[in-house]
Amino acid sequence: MTDSAGADTQPMLLRKADWALSHVEDGLNLIAAAAVFFLMFVGVAQIVGRTIFDFAIYGYIDWIEQASSLFAFLGIAYAQRLGSHIGMDLTMNWKPASRWRIELFGVVVTIAIVTVLVWASFTNFLRAWQIGDSSMDIQLPTWPAKLMVPLALSVLWLRLLLQICGYLRMIAHPDAVPVAVPKLVTIETQVKDEIAEALGREDAR
Repeated sequence: MTDSAGADTQPMLLRKADWALSHVEDGLNLIAAAAVFFLMFVGVAQIVGRTIFDFAIYGYIDWIEQASSLFAFLGIAYAQRLGSHIGMDLTMNWKPASRWRIELFGVVVTIAIVTVLVWASFTNFLRAWQIGDSSMDIQLPTWPAKLMVPLALSVLWLRLLLQICGYLRMIAHPDAVPVAVPKLVTIETQVKDEIAEALGREDAR
């Protein structure tokens, strides 16, 4: 499928890469959600156990610390794909071509920072693995939790790389269908979507 300018609006390679990485991101996000559920369950069990049965979960703090890395990092690439990270958009009224360039600049800066973070977090994991680092209370090994950080950041790095390719394509062909990048929306479109969502919820009631 091509537009009037001859741009390929559905690049097969980019679309397949986005599809494959999206499945990985969805899986990691499900693991993060399961970790949140686990923490909620363990927290309730801890409170009820201590209050009613005078019973505490063995190594409660250690387990919470280890699980925190799951929900804190595994969903980061998923959120980047959807463009749902908290931010301030000052370019909503700009022309699409200019907005694509600003988005590209932001992603290039981000991937440079993430590259450093991947290396640093992997070094931290490797050190914990080599010295046998463990938690203070029940001597739980810390390397599995620390491994989650470079793993999640590596997936984020791949997502950012795909977005760079997607933004370069949109800069070259502004009228093409966006692939592997969040769609740009105006204030009016965002407000209409929020109103439609609110009305839909009310109708569902």
